[in-house]
Amino acid sequence: MSARSTVLAAVWLAAAVVACEHTAPFGLGVYTPNGPLGGGGALRLTYNPGTDLAPAWLPGAGGVWYSAERIDRVDRDRCFAVVPPAGGTISRYACSTTAPDDSVDAFEGAALAPGGDGQIAYVRQRSHRLPGRPISPDVQALVVASLVDPNAVRVLRPLAYTAPSGRIHQGISHIGWLAQSRLVYLGERITYPQACSGCPPDTVRTGIEVVTLDFAAATPLLAVVPTTDSASSVAVGATGDTIYFTRNGDSRVYRHVFSSGQTDTVHDFGAAGIARDVALANGRLVAVVGGDVTYVVDTVLGVSQLDHGGELHVVTLATGAETVLGDSASRFRRPALSSNGTRIATELWANGSADLWLLDVP
Repeated sequence: MSARSTVLAAVWLAAAVVACEHTAPFGLGVYTPNGPLGGGGALRLTYNPGTDLAPAWLPGAGGVWYSAERIDRVDRDRCFAVVPPAGGTISRYACSTTAPDDSVDAFEGAALAPGGDGQIAYVRQRSHRLPGRPISPDVQALVVASLVDPNAVRVLRPLAYTAPSGRIHQGISHIGWLAQSRLVYLGERITYPQACSGCPPDTVRTGIEVVTLDFAAATPLLAVVPTTDSASSVAVGATGDTIYFTRNGDSRVYRHVFSSGQTDTVHDFGAAGIARDVALANGRLVAVVGGDVTYVVDTVLGVSQLDHGGELHVVTLATGAETVLGDSASRFRRPALSSNGTRIATELWANGSADLWLLDVP
């Protein structure tokens, strides 16, 4: 059954975010004021004039870790930042500490290992911005590091690469931890279409398939997960033996169990629209559904899914009960459920940029 609850008010405030120096080490800071700016069931977490992306919960819901664009610098690096779990002043930053100003360095898509062992996996990118800012990164790789020092990385997989399926993966997203030395993620194709000859290019990330990466040995081992062709997102279940995923142009959420090799359908959002950005915690599932998303099959490029966000749908897995957060005008992306399943940190898009919001789950 379905219950609609509109919990988000259209409140937009202009505020500057405290930024770290380019060479500042990762560490704690004490600032005032340090409380959340507002309250209630929908709370705006970030006020960065730039774009804030891909929230993730620290172990024990001790804070929200995300990727913050630094518009205070000419190179507009993207650093990791942390805000308290109920909102407030940024308490930590992690930036590239060695890169010169003539490059754009980006830390994106962080996945924090469960169990509090202090590991983080993310995509690290670098682009030379002179004489002109390139459309795509010059160098990028999937890396693993510690929360204490995200700059001290082990490179697991440079991009782009040819997967075991023979397909080329130009991007990686939706990283998750299956075990201490085993990751799962979405391999993507990235295109840069232009609406007109003089228009700026758009960046379209389309999922290809789900991949596991075992890095216990010196040489990481890749494997494509069967039945995940055309996947658009992936999330780890209650244990590392189960993943949940969505498909391009599809309203359903699927489940794959590694030990049995079985794949089934968990939930179908039906007429609500295309499902993507799936996440799970404590028996609840959240996904972005419908909204501003376009699925096309090009005769040359194949499948493409252009996504500018949609509504948040929360499902109680035991009963199938479904709740909608926001309204038809909401443009959410990349929701992250807290470990107890009661709060969602998510991107909210408007006018081509995103801030992070914190939503209570009824």
